[in-house]
Amino acid sequence: MANQHTISLYVCWLATGWWVLLSLWGQAQAPSPTAPAVSLNELSERYAQRTQRAHRLARQLGWPIHKNYSNGQRFSLQDVDSLGHPIYYRTHNTHASLLTQTATLYSKGTAGLALSGSSPLLTGRMGMWDGGRALAQHREFGGNNSRIQYMNQQGELSDHTTHLAGTLIAQGINPAAKGMAFGASLKIWDYDDDIIEMASAAKDLLLSNHAYGPVVGWVYNPDRPGNDASLKWEWWGNTAMSATEEYLFGFYNAKAVDIDRIAYSNPYYLVVRSADNKRAETGPPANTPYFLRNTDEKSTLPRLRNDSYDVIAAEATAKNVLTVGAADVSADLSRITVSSYSGWGPTDDGRIKPDLLGVGTPILSTLSSGTASYGSLLGTSMASANVTGSLLLLQELYSQLRPGQFMRSATLRALALHTATRPKPNGQTALPPPDYRQGWGLLNVYEAAQVILNNNGAHQLQEASLRQGTTYLQSVVAQGNEPLVVTIAWTDPESTPTPLNPRYVNSRVPKLINDLDARITDDKGLIANPWTLNPNRPEQVAVPGDNIRDNVEQVVIQDPVPGRTYTIRVSHKGELRYGAQPFSVVVSGLRRLECPLQVSMSPNADTTLCPGRPLLLSVGQAQFVNSKTLATATRYEWLRNGIPVADANSASYVVATPGSYAVRVTDHNGCSGTSRPILVQALADRTLLTPTSSQLLCTARPSVQLTATGEPGATYEWFRDGQMISRGTAMRYQASVPGSYAVKMSLNGCSVQSPATVVESTAKPQTEILPTDSDITLPSGSSVRLQVPANSDYTYQWFRDDVPIAQATGSSWLVNQPGLYRLRISQQNCTALLNPRKVRSSMAQADSLFSTVPADSMLLVMPNPASEQVTVQYNRKTSERPIALVYSLNGLLLLPETPLTFRDGLYEATIPVRNFPPGHYMIQVIDGPRVRATRFVKR
Repeated sequence: MANQHTISLYVCWLATGWWVLLSLWGQAQAPSPTAPAVSLNELSERYAQRTQRAHRLARQLGWPIHKNYSNGQRFSLQDVDSLGHPIYYRTHNTHASLLTQTATLYSKGTAGLALSGSSPLLTGRMGMWDGGRALAQHREFGGNNSRIQYMNQQGELSDHTTHLAGTLIAQGINPAAKGMAFGASLKIWDYDDDIIEMASAAKDLLLSNHAYGPVVGWVYNPDRPGNDASLKWEWWGNTAMSATEEYLFGFYNAKAVDIDRIAYSNPYYLVVRSADNKRAETGPPANTPYFLRNTDEKSTLPRLRNDSYDVIAAEATAKNVLTVGAADVSADLSRITVSSYSGWGPTDDGRIKPDLLGVGTPILSTLSSGTASYGSLLGTSMASANVTGSLLLLQELYSQLRPGQFMRSATLRALALHTATRPKPNGQTALPPPDYRQGWGLLNVYEAAQVILNNNGAHQLQEASLRQGTTYLQSVVAQGNEPLVVTIAWTDPESTPTPLNPRYVNSRVPKLINDLDARITDDKGLIANPWTLNPNRPEQVAVPGDNIRDNVEQVVIQDPVPGRTYTIRVSHKGELRYGAQPFSVVVSGLRRLECPLQVSMSPNADTTLCPGRPLLLSVGQAQFVNSKTLATATRYEWLRNGIPVADANSASYVVATPGSYAVRVTDHNGCSGTSRPILVQALADRTLLTPTSSQLLCTARPSVQLTATGEPGATYEWFRDGQMISRGTAMRYQASVPGSYAVKMSLNGCSVQSPATVVESTAKPQTEILPTDSDITLPSGSSVRLQVPANSDYTYQWFRDDVPIAQATGSSWLVNQPGLYRLRISQQNCTALLNPRKVRSSMAQADSLFSTVPADSMLLVMPNPASEQVTVQYNRKTSERPIALVYSLNGLLLLPETPLTFRDGLYEATIPVRNFPPGHYMIQVIDGPRVRATRFVKR
């Protein structure tokens, strides 16, 4: 990361895989046709050898294994290439949810859904590899490790990792920092051994976030001596490959091969990476000396400045990853531009990179400096996390509509690219083509969700497979007056890595293995071709042609004839590796349903679900659009959060669960319409008062503010000792009189009441020391526990004969000496001294009081005699959950079993006896096969 004013320009890689429902039955993702499975043993051995070689050379040549720059950059040695050149990684560095329209999928969003990533099928499906550890105890993650699972314990706490984790799953205690999938869980790995770990985890994941990458090209090092910023630049390129440019830009290396291999073997696992921020690191002014890597060797040789095309490095060039750049977006989406720092493509072989844009403008999220710390960072790291969490919600929606199923990664990728927002020049209505700066455009989650829902029949989302020598054909009818758009994508088998030889820098040899071809034809035989770009002229716009480079193709007919039938054709060139290739098809611009209905619902406004009271929704009028003709309904379908409710097929529906509700009506001709959704919110079973525990009043604190939890628009009635004292809209009440306070909240005809909060006076506190006997006899060698109900708002101090007892600062104290015992309780500036308890010593020995107790245990009842309660103490080295029972002397069971709790080396329980008549009683303790008994007297 950069300094506090400029954002870290670090690359975020995002690789998340989702496992289809078969995983619930213990089955891994099925690999693509006849593909050899990724060998974890082979990967582990190969990368272990490379790591050992890198560390051995580092020791010999004095290379640092890890190095931190003061601007937040952390370099970590990962590998040495075949030319002996070290490769380091570094990390690259809700407003975003609004700009990618992810927020439209939340509860109260315009999509009528309520997605958050909390569906049980998604648990453990999203991961992140990064250069450190997130602060799992941050309040946005629940304050514990329940939503974040560390898969290894390497790395120090990192702002970068914590920030990205927040962008993914922060629950929104600070609404401005709410994560994209704020209800989801997250697995986190350190990026050391990432390829091996990805190969192992891919079968369980649907998505994972990778916020790191190789150190390439120009790097600014603020730790270089001096005050001249121009003299702090370092060149990290491999001069054995190129004297003037960073060869890794656009280069398909061995790790990109392994990532493509993992993706092909795990077809539900989508890897998303950032496009890096290298266009912000352009080096020193011309003729200014700079350093070669992190050495003291200097040079003035001109090098390429990272400020144009072809600045996306290494693993981000893999075919099957979703590479994400950063966009600067106006709040109304009227202006979308690629951020000045975001990396541009193409890859060396001419493929489109980045694939997609996310929001990279300063994003507020969690930081690792404290459990309530936040900060704003910008960069493609933030953009990729923005995209990753958003894509998880699309998988959640898909699995709700098709229970137990997820989209293949190729389907999710095709959907995201198909619906992305691309800026249109002024006055232009045609769909713009992709380019090497923005890829296919800015992620638009709302439009992607509409394709999945397909309420108007305008879209199609299909998964298919093309076998050797066959052609996929499908006829579609165009709506007209809007483009007909067809996008296909597939997970391509890995290619061979580009050789580490200067002759292959910027090699244009295609890395595509299975070359599918998408075309659209009409009844006149006219053919529409997919977009293609020229890597030799990267600034030129895309034109229709034969795409021989990308494993995604999009064909657009800008002005289709309304009602005309078109044919989608998908074929292939040459031999298909493994004899077949699964692919995904997304289509938009299809003819709408011709007879939509306008449907009303009662109630027709947002409402509240009262505790214990059912809410009835009913269908109102259904009539044809632009007509007074009423429809005769034949089918009703109630929707919750956009998902059909099982067995809800009548004209009314009783709501038991909060959510966004609508009803779809279909008539006998198949015409259908859906009502406007209403939001049904649940009023909590009860409201709560804060503080909840007892409060003290005194001269220094004459009143206590009580605050009720509530809902907007609610009214409140305040009570003291059961009598109403105030009515109105105030959620707060200033309590200055001792008593038991409660509040009743009412909203839309619902009422709920809070538990009471007790307000006491220090002059006469209601709390008493237990046991309540003022005079307690303590046999020699025994003990008795004095205690009060614990209150986390109080502090305590016990006294013996008016002298404070060291370390006796809890709500209880085990007494084994005679004396006068008192307890001081304090809260803020108030202090109360409770009535004392006098403990006397008896000459009798505890072990000899009851001859029925064997030498290896002790059963004691204190106080004895007793008036209010007795404490049963039982001591045995090995016990089996002992219980106590109380009998009259004639054998009548008076109290059912009371479990004894182990505390301070004894098993004990407190039993109330105030309602017993005066007389003699028997207490029996059952400890597995052992039974002990003793007597006590009730005064």
